[in-house]
Amino acid sequence: MKEAVSACGYTLLFNLLDYTCGIIPILHVDRVLDKLPKAFQFRDLNGVARGAYTHYDAEKMHGLPVAVQIVGRRLEEEKVLAIMGRVEEALDKTGGRYDLLKIE
Repeated sequence: MKEAVSACGYTLLFNLLDYTCGIIPILHVDRVLDKLPKAFQFRDLNGVARGAYTHYDAEKMHGLPVAVQIVGRRLEEEKVLAIMGRVEEALDKTGGRYDLLKIE
């Protein structure tokens, strides 16, 4: 992960500032929908994105969760939880509630 570690830098700021964060899984990686287009060029990316895409493989990641992160200021846990609830309501209205992975 040497190349991709810089892609995680934005989360460090939230920890340093003691911001409230919540993660909601919204869907799964799909090997067909999420594969990189044939015209995808690594040279067009900045260094952070290039490092992250070095490890991207939709085939190997098929079925893994994709999530959104809700960020609030310090001591705003209730607000973040309320927004997370609104995201789940929106997913319910569109029939897109996240299905848990089935582990056998």
